[in-house]
Amino acid sequence: MIAVALKETDSCPLLLEQTAGHKGLLARDFDQIATLIDGVGDDKRLGLCLDSCHMFAQGYDITDEAHLTAVLDEADAKVGLDRLGAIHVNDAAVPLGAHLDRHANIGKGEMGKKGLSAFLSEPRFEGLPATLETPGPEKKGTSKAEVTLAKRLRREGLKRRGK
Repeated sequence: MIAVALKETDSCPLLLEQTAGHKGLLARDFDQIATLIDGVGDDKRLGLCLDSCHMFAQGYDITDEAHLTAVLDEADAKVGLDRLGAIHVNDAAVPLGAHLDRHANIGKGEMGKKGLSAFLSEPRFEGLPATLETPGPEKKGTSKAEVTLAKRLRREGLKRRGK
């Protein structure tokens, strides 16, 4: 199906987003994403979207700079961060490694404000589109207040990194 979608256009990129690790779903980890990319002929338009909640739910501890660096180094070795085209930002309503896709509002889940601050201030994400995918305070989607909080957390993370 991926190859068919790519054949339908000459220039449109297609980003694969890793899943939270549910059994039976594709893209549960970086090895599977690399296999999917290789399986369609390594088309340069095929890219990657990283979702903070999904990574955390998969069992990747990304809640501080050191752990996040190690995870991204693994992604780079297996998939290539040159393929990274976007990030999705949300907290996780489930514990590390729970393999459930349950998004939480910014700073209200298991990753917390410090974890999201580390994620948002990652230098390798600089210039990438970032989408907040939270339920929102009234379960009607991301709010302006959450966008403001995410920006503040990024600034705090950059300050901790000496930037």
